[in-house]
Amino acid sequence: MYKRKLYTILIAIFGILGTYSCDDASLSHNDVNIPDPVEDTDEDDGISVEPTTKATIKLLLGEEHTHQKIDGFGCNFAGWANVTYLHLQRETILEDLFGDNGLRFNICRGAVYEHFEDPNTKEIKFGMDREYNMPPNHPALLNVWRNDNQGSQTNQLAQMWLTDYMSKKYKSVKYIFSTWTPPTQWKSGSSVNSTKFQEIADYLVDFMKAYTGKINFDVYAISPTNEPITGGTGWGGCKWSYTNLANFCHNYLRPAMDKNGFNNVKILLGEHPWWNSGRTYLNNVLDSQPDIINDNIIAAGHGYWTSDASIVPYERFEEKGIQVWQTEVSDDSRRDESWNDAMKWAKTINTYFTVANTNAFLWWAGGRHCSSTGENLLQYEPDVFPGTGYYKVNRYYTIGHFSRYIPEGSYRVDVEAIPFEEDTFPEELQMSAYVKDDAYTIVLVNSSTTKSFSTLLNVDGREFQNMVSYTSDENRKWHRKKLNPSLNGLRYVTVPKYGVVTITGKLKNTTI
Repeated sequence: MYKRKLYTILIAIFGILGTYSCDDASLSHNDVNIPDPVEDTDEDDGISVEPTTKATIKLLLGEEHTHQKIDGFGCNFAGWANVTYLHLQRETILEDLFGDNGLRFNICRGAVYEHFEDPNTKEIKFGMDREYNMPPNHPALLNVWRNDNQGSQTNQLAQMWLTDYMSKKYKSVKYIFSTWTPPTQWKSGSSVNSTKFQEIADYLVDFMKAYTGKINFDVYAISPTNEPITGGTGWGGCKWSYTNLANFCHNYLRPAMDKNGFNNVKILLGEHPWWNSGRTYLNNVLDSQPDIINDNIIAAGHGYWTSDASIVPYERFEEKGIQVWQTEVSDDSRRDESWNDAMKWAKTINTYFTVANTNAFLWWAGGRHCSSTGENLLQYEPDVFPGTGYYKVNRYYTIGHFSRYIPEGSYRVDVEAIPFEEDTFPEELQMSAYVKDDAYTIVLVNSSTTKSFSTLLNVDGREFQNMVSYTSDENRKWHRKKLNPSLNGLRYVTVPKYGVVTITGKLKNTTI
């Protein structure tokens, strides 16, 4: 590896000599630009010093240690799609969320907007024939924005542009859409009208037909209700009893989707605002309609006002092999962009995977301006259209410790911390580990504000082929370091106090 780096530098120098020389054959120093060596491999390239610690973190493999499959990570646009659409750096924003150098999200949650219904005529208009592929500072687009009623038209155009642009650039993204409320003509006050179930089912099918007919992409899942206990809210809601939701999904929506060729599209079921209460709600749905388990569903919930102690598994769905997704969470009560906030979310995400056994985790707003809440990962400038600037909030980086390094299709496996005499671990340490084929990921969340530690790394019955760590704390983010073996073949990592370390690499000759 060191020879490869040297060759890279020599080639760069020779290239400069051959191309940017002065008339007297001397090198023009104004043109000299020797790049830093680039790491082009994760493979071992040296020997580390012998570790002094004997404490060990061990990766445990085998069927008895294997848990849920990971579907991925993502964020929502929905009612905040327009502020990204109307941002001069919108492509860069999407790269920071979905790109390889960003969070590598693979799930995008949009909306079946309530404003597809004309408030006067009650006619449903998806408006896919409108021009949406305009730059954010296009005069026609800004004119729409200035005359928009609560952002409804720009949100519709924004979702069309986002879906079109992303489906071309990010091929592995799953697109899901949630319905905040059906059109008012099919409601009774703040609740769904059960006599209009067929119309609502056809409406959701028509929405998917409109989008997939215009844009070359697949809908992965659709939800008939976002937070079914809410109605008459400031953001548009509709109340669904669990009996109504069970009846609608099993007897109307699933048949309508199958009849129209959307057999593979899943139904996001539930999306209750509070995770623990969501389990009770979904259990009631299942009791009301046991056959819904066969309707190609995802058991979904949100994590608002949910302490880590209340993050529980959805056992009855898990036992049936049904995916369990956390599809929306943020801090909607206060704005906190500190590292304390980032560490809080690192613990919470880890708990969703290790306790609730979730298959996917979605944050609320990928980007927007927040003045009094913590709903975003990227903070935009306030009330500027088209938007010009933004920055990454600290929680962006701790979420990235999971989303960047846990590949879709990984299985969560057990990991064990084994102290040795005075070599102990902080009580606040939380861990999780994941394996896909011969690739592994270990996430260590050290919430101790006083104790850092070093530990050996081992894998039960196997060997590590290579190892790289990524470290974040108050002062550094995703700091990369190769963890080469010592002369005795030992590997170790140092975990800072109040920090997160993700360790990745490949295993030798391993299967699970």
